[in-house]
Amino acid sequence: MRKRENYLEEGISAVLPVYTEGVGDTTVLITQKGEKRVIYKKMKAVLKGIASSLSYDLVELRKKYGEIIGQKVKIPIPLQHDLILMPVVVRQPLVQGDETYGYINYRCIDQIIREGKYCRVILKNGIEIQLLQSYSTTQKNILNAQLVEKHFLENNYKGIEKISSLQELNQELHCPATRGDIVVLYEHIKKLIEMLESNLK
Repeated sequence: MRKRENYLEEGISAVLPVYTEGVGDTTVLITQKGEKRVIYKKMKAVLKGIASSLSYDLVELRKKYGEIIGQKVKIPIPLQHDLILMPVVVRQPLVQGDETYGYINYRCIDQIIREGKYCRVILKNGIEIQLLQSYSTTQKNILNAQLVEKHFLENNYKGIEKISSLQELNQELHCPATRGDIVVLYEHIKKLIEMLESNLK
């Protein structure tokens, strides 16, 4: 099984719950290149592991950004400047308690197509994901993801550089000068300083 760091290096387009024959409830991770990685763990464990590898706590993230968008469920999870996980309904559970939601990286969405009462998401890598929710609900999910992204970038990337658009931010962070590494380091240092300051109060 690949390390979580490798998944982040490959880029994450989606994290979806799937039933694997002979195994049960597992997770498929779709990379930004469109490759599918089956992880023999439930999606909750996979998400928790990815967040933990970036020094984030899912409970705290959901609480914080749930208050911002005024919701207690279906809360987008921001983990990096180019990784904003948007919750969407992707399956009917076979067993009570199984996940019905998957997470699509909002930054990787190319288009949304109506299909009757449901819709289909096409990613920038060409992968198509059938959703069991309406087009209007998906549009609302995207608006929430945009709002969460705005607050996340303001709180975690302020002071790095004044960049006028998210597209410019993405270009800057992926330049050959390893600015992305600098930003990640800055983010971790910022979180460490906040922890130290709270302990001194």
